[in-house]
Amino acid sequence: MKIHHDATLDYLTIDFAEQIEARSVYEDGIIVRYDEAGHVIGIDITDSMRLFRGSDFMTLQEVCDFLGVSESTIRRRIRNNKIKHIKEGNRYRFHKSDIINLLEGLR
Repeated sequence: MKIHHDATLDYLTIDFAEQIEARSVYEDGIIVRYDEAGHVIGIDITDSMRLFRGSDFMTLQEVCDFLGVSESTIRRRIRNNKIKHIKEGNRYRFHKSDIINLLEGLR
């Protein structure tokens, strides 16, 4: 899987497979790309920062949902200083831009 965020275009691309695109479907800023067999090979999100409207911060659960990982994975990354965070009492907060940068680093 490859993930790329182009900040200048505000465009997020997630490639699941390196296949030739046969067709794509666009709806509400999301493009789903399919191969000849009809399998999803990638997703593109235009105006991707729209996903992050509101606060400049994300909660632990929002980060887990966005990255598609468990809470224990994020807590392990916090312990190993692999993810920037702010601790407020017993709650963690994450800058949205740091999470996007982390996502790009996972590709």
